[in-house]
Amino acid sequence: MPGAAGRRTCVLVGVAGSSRSFSLSLYNLKAYAYGDAEMRSAWDLQVIQHPLIGVDGLSTRVAALAEQVVARNPSLVALSCYMWNLDAFKALSALLRVRLPGAMLVWGGPEISTDYVVAGRYDDLEADFLVSGEGERTFLELLRHLSKGAPALPDIPGLSLRKRGPGPFTVNARRTPFKSLDEVPSPYLTGVVDDQVLQRDRVQANLETQRGCNLRCSYCIYHKDMAQISFSSVQRVMDEVTFVTNKGVRDIRFVDANFGSDLGYAKAVMRGLIERRFEAKLMFELIPGFIDEELAALFGAYNQLHAWNDVTLGIGVQTTNLDVLRKVRRGIRVERFEETFDLVQRFQIYAKIDLIIGLPGEDLASIERTLEYMLAKLAGSRAHLLCCHVMRGLPGTELLDIANAHGMVFSSRYEPHELFESPTLPRSDMVRCLRRTAVVFRLINHAGWANQEFLSGRRSSASHIADAFFAARERLGVSHVAVVDLVVEALMGHLEERGSHFVQPDFPFAESWWWGQSRIEIEDEWLMEFLSSLQARRVLRPDVTA
Repeated sequence: MPGAAGRRTCVLVGVAGSSRSFSLSLYNLKAYAYGDAEMRSAWDLQVIQHPLIGVDGLSTRVAALAEQVVARNPSLVALSCYMWNLDAFKALSALLRVRLPGAMLVWGGPEISTDYVVAGRYDDLEADFLVSGEGERTFLELLRHLSKGAPALPDIPGLSLRKRGPGPFTVNARRTPFKSLDEVPSPYLTGVVDDQVLQRDRVQANLETQRGCNLRCSYCIYHKDMAQISFSSVQRVMDEVTFVTNKGVRDIRFVDANFGSDLGYAKAVMRGLIERRFEAKLMFELIPGFIDEELAALFGAYNQLHAWNDVTLGIGVQTTNLDVLRKVRRGIRVERFEETFDLVQRFQIYAKIDLIIGLPGEDLASIERTLEYMLAKLAGSRAHLLCCHVMRGLPGTELLDIANAHGMVFSSRYEPHELFESPTLPRSDMVRCLRRTAVVFRLINHAGWANQEFLSGRRSSASHIADAFFAARERLGVSHVAVVDLVVEALMGHLEERGSHFVQPDFPFAESWWWGQSRIEIEDEWLMEFLSSLQARRVLRPDVTA
């Protein structure tokens, strides 16, 4: 359908994973396509960035999003699919088929795994094309075909296609990854990122310095189809940070799998950020052990530039059970984490520590040992967040084969691709873990998860709750997990009248509840009163648990 100056219109739609972020992948697609002058003349590429659409209000928000798309009268609609937006896009596509019967629909993103396409998992989608793997070249070649008739559809790697209607897709050859990220024009420096998105209140801008990963963890998609890591130039990273901070952005997330994958490169980036004296919060993912004292000192030096500055490191521990880690090809000993943790403490760097509940072969006792270890590590800390995640069987990962061997059952009934149960973690034990984790979120993590009180010197109500929790544990003389279980037991009665998800037998939508409703339904005042009552009890024997 004709757009500006006779061009055809394509609308690229993203639904972000939070209320503050946006989908960088859409702008990468647009920047790469507009690097072809002929396609820039032929296509008007318009991006719609929508914040997270949760379970509540799904139909209303999707209907409003559909109206935005329809108003632009596109001939092509492209959807960037992640596990958090798949349900929204299914509903959106159904609406667009009715409202825009002549428009073609193309789905891409991490959810669109070639293996799943071959297995027929997407045969019921309202989609004409699917894109798997790095999408920039595939999307450009699809635009060329639709405007010029060449290349032929079967000759476009990474593309799956079919005639209109339900049924199997024809799957083309896989796409060869880029050798360098510099092959993709910067979406920021080419001006395709919309100013109104960057000017949103408290927006977090995503930047990409590398693609790929050092590890080959079986549950992860970061390394998929990539034999090696491809990097952006350090100068480009500096230019992109300059661009977004000049637009007023003060919160930047680097979306790399492991920022410390190449220590020399990571240090060069940090030196550049320090030399230019940027003022912004930075978030990096870092695998334990991929840091040394010099890099930690650079993170610390960046923090000292401005009062606003702070670096947050997302550190994936997953479990302290080495045998379980080896089953998923992530044999990182706990000693590597301890070395990393000592460095971040010494240089006062905020850490978001990630655990996974339900790894292959892990049972309740193993999960409890990891939780106990981490709670002991964080006792008295005001600088760290402990984040638990349910094991996810992501499309196209080796984990799905491992899961078959271990009898693991995944379900998207509540949350996408989440582990429901396994022979070593039956559903009753899984629900017990979910409730424990919900309580840990409220007891340990700071409100809003970014109140770095070791920098500000101020103490929030959340830190008082953490202090009360550790004091209760010391007074009772039991494990941290035993105190958590006492809180769980009390909450079952406290939240029963509300009909909270927490008290329901299956604890539906548990992970979403941890992040959102737990802060609303479990009041600070109630927690403080209950923990104070525990401190007044007599000392229990160490073997006594709830």
